[in-house]
Amino acid sequence: MRRVRIALLGCGTVGGGLVRLIEKSRSDLAARHGVEFTLARVLVRDVARRREGVEPGCLTNRPDEAIPPDTDVVVELLGGIEPARALLRRAIERGLPVVTANKALLAQHGPELFSLADAKGVALGFEGSVGGGIPIVRALRGGLAGNHVQSVSGVLNGTCNLVLTRMEREGVSFAAALRSAQEAGFAEADPSLDIEGWDAAQKLVVLSALAFGSWSPLSRVRVRGIRDVTPDRLVQARARGRVLRSVAVAERRASGLELSVEPRELPGDHPLAAVSMEENAVLVRGDTVGELLFRGRGAGAGPTATAVLGDLCDAAGTGPGRPPWPAASPSPERMAPPKNVLAL
Repeated sequence: MRRVRIALLGCGTVGGGLVRLIEKSRSDLAARHGVEFTLARVLVRDVARRREGVEPGCLTNRPDEAIPPDTDVVVELLGGIEPARALLRRAIERGLPVVTANKALLAQHGPELFSLADAKGVALGFEGSVGGGIPIVRALRGGLAGNHVQSVSGVLNGTCNLVLTRMEREGVSFAAALRSAQEAGFAEADPSLDIEGWDAAQKLVVLSALAFGSWSPLSRVRVRGIRDVTPDRLVQARARGRVLRSVAVAERRASGLELSVEPRELPGDHPLAAVSMEENAVLVRGDTVGELLFRGRGAGAGPTATAVLGDLCDAAGTGPGRPPWPAASPSPERMAPPKNVLAL
């Protein structure tokens, strides 16, 4: 039995879900993987608040104490850019494997972090950054070897999809559907990142890098949100046998890669048309494999924690090992994010 000590950065919705999932799966992890995960340190904002499954002595609110000397693997679930970026860099430079579900950080600083991880020869797991529990990152990193990916498209934001589904089924306004999503805990108090399309755009940048082997800056993604969608527009689409979804697309064009996130009308028999409520889905088109659809719960503590735990098993040396990274990072000028999303 191998004991693996985790420095957990962030213990909110997903972090707390991970702690519960590790405890629930303890015997299974021991039997199938020969590993026992324990918490070395947990970085939080409020050390006085009790966390289920976390000993109070493990808690700290000081980033400089977040990764103790006896740490075996670092899991970053803070979100945002700093201090997440600085802490991951510190861990990688120490030669520690890291796991993150931070799509904003990867979209903005992915090339830098992957390049550093490659130089240090350590694993950087990020399955939880896109699609919650859908294993799309694993598929694109290793499962489609030999395929020339032509396009990646998907419904990548559960909040947008939940709002559009409720408007479609119940005939309510955008404001009413969004308020219902917030009351159910599927939308943030400030839902701008979701409904304006930037959350999906960040995820699309990560998927595009995996699918096509090079990074595109967030500024190259054409983004339009769903705020102006009305019930009448959904009714008219349905009358034409179509459904409206917020669709993210990355595809090869003669002029290069084209990335977009926008509301699109889809034929009723389109693979993404049946994706409803808080579900996510990703449709991959390859020259050899044809169409592959990955669909499932894309948000919430359970699905994302499941993806993070899978990466943890890989980082602990019980998984299939480290597949190749996306291609070398572009120049810093190309990776500069647009000014209107610097604070994301």
